[in-house]
Amino acid sequence: MSNQEKPMSQRLTDVVVAADNLTQTVQDKIGNIDATVAAKSAEVDVSIAQSKVSIDNFIVGARGEASHILLSKNQRMEPLGTTGIKHFNTIGLSSFEVIKEATLHGNPSHDVDHTGNGVAADFRANVYGGYVNGYFNILRIKWTRNNRAHPARIDDNWYRGYQQGSMTTACYLKLITGDVEGVMRPVVNYQNDWSLYGTQSKVTSTVSQFYGAHTKLGLSKSTETSGEALICLFGTASGYIDLEKVGWGIYPEFARPSDIPATGV
Repeated sequence: MSNQEKPMSQRLTDVVVAADNLTQTVQDKIGNIDATVAAKSAEVDVSIAQSKVSIDNFIVGARGEASHILLSKNQRMEPLGTTGIKHFNTIGLSSFEVIKEATLHGNPSHDVDHTGNGVAADFRANVYGGYVNGYFNILRIKWTRNNRAHPARIDDNWYRGYQQGSMTTACYLKLITGDVEGVMRPVVNYQNDWSLYGTQSKVTSTVSQFYGAHTKLGLSKSTETSGEALICLFGTASGYIDLEKVGWGIYPEFARPSDIPATGV
């Protein structure tokens, strides 16, 4: 029987059945599409997770292969008499006095208080009281800036070319009087006025010259003013060191020919 011969009610019934079949077909297709999208989404999530693990492992490995190397000399801060610090080219001052207050060793029981002022105990109580990876000195420095506008740098080693590129400069500093300037800023503040000062730079170009700030730590913001501070571990290491998490310590360095004494000396 043709559709024209079917009664109207039958034809309406056929239309409803066809519509239901079409709806079911569409729903089946949607279900298949949803399942495919879900499967692909899961694959993407797995790929992203695997990539993240690969990247994290690469970063950890790269950090392990490129450990930080000291770029400046005398991070242990050995004085040069009472008016200088060995290997430090201090400029812009009319007077500069250096006193070795304390020497800290790996074991706190071996620390030496050279002046009886309790500086070693002060550092241990307020900054770090545990094992340190090598001895270093805490110096008391007293200065008067000269009358020139040029900043008074405690370590004018920028011109030597050792302090440019990806690097971190830091020190522990306790200002007693006066003030300081430059790109180094307090990163971590401790009790009894101790602070970890630091500055960091990243390599921003593979074709341009690297740049490092000329004045990392300047003594006194104004000319012809004086100051006094306790300082230790001033130095620059290669790479971008997270001072807030890692802190600051003694870093290994490559010996230069100028560091090796002549035979018999």
